Amino acid sequence: MTNITKVRAISLLTIMFMLIGCSNNTPSTLTLRFHPYVGDTPLALNTGSYQNPGGEGKFSVRDFQVFISNVVLHFQTEKERENESYHLARFDGNEPHYQFTVPITNKESVSSVSFGIGVDPKANGTITIAGDLDPNSRMAWNWEVGYKFLLVEGTLTTTKKQLPLVYHIGFDKSYTRVKFTLDSKFQENKEIVNFKVDLLALFDNLEDNAQQSKPIDMASLSHVKFAPDDVAKIADNFSRFITLMP
Repeated sequence: MTNITKVRAISLLTIMFMLIGCSNNTPSTLTLRFHPYVGDTPLALNTGSYQNPGGEGKFSVRDFQVFISNVVLHFQTEKERENESYHLARFDGNEPHYQFTVPITNKESVSSVSFGIGVDPKANGTITIAGDLDPNSRMAWNWEVGYKFLLVEGTLTTTKKQLPLVYHIGFDKSYTRVKFTLDSKFQENKEIVNFKVDLLALFDNLEDNAQQSKPIDMASLSHVKFAPDDVAKIADNFSRFITLMP
């Protein structure tokens, strides 16, 4: 093969690869980005001061962590599950958000994303290390096998007293799956999906008819760990806790 023939062959291959690339604009990864908020205000650990949702006083947040697990990308014809899909979203880093990236092998566009808030019962009952699961971590219970799905700690200050706030939410029944359809909000940037994580939504305490909200007074429920009824008051709001950002 002459040098001219080699150059022509390489040029043809280059053009073919360019055409293939142009015909497939689907990204090979998808980034899920979680932005912590308190209502409509971005969360500022330690320095932020927020109104007690159900009573007098203001609260600050020292630590906020939550497990995001079992991510599934849904396409028109099939779906893909992330391997070892356990991510501990921590909001104490240098960035104002937490994010992770999920690989994509399907050539179709992602139509929706689903994941669990917490740790599924199977993984929650073992000491297997997978993803961010670590039985020796702070998110593991020290009294039995399993994990805290959500950890919120801070302080409530009222005119009369100062209360420590401790919300460690676990139990298998608290595990909640949520699904988000990616419509026009996603079309502008097909590689990143932005979620709002609203800490205040955990205290909405919607009534059974879902028409009225009776927010929880942090002064009357300042410490939640083991009491099933108290845990449910927080965990029942997991389904509204994370939303797509506009």
